Amino acid sequence: MMFDTGSIARFFGLIAALLAYFGVNVPEDLTEAVTSFVVAALAVYAAWKNNYISKKGHEQKKVLEEAGLKKGEIE
Repeated sequence: MMFDTGSIARFFGLIAALLAYFGVNVPEDLTEAVTSFVVAALAVYAAWKNNYISKKGHEQKKVLEEAGLKKGEIE
């Protein structure tokens, strides 16, 4: 990835600070919509990355189970 998450967060913080400094009013509805979208996107991303959903994930789980590092399904 080209940028790390800290750099991206600082960049958006800078944009928000500059908008506030120059008195640009951003509608509250727009702010809430963007925030809700970002939170939803991050939730889906976290669910995808932390579960064995993809083909690669299934292969990783199989390797872990064969090595005895992960237990099987709860019965």
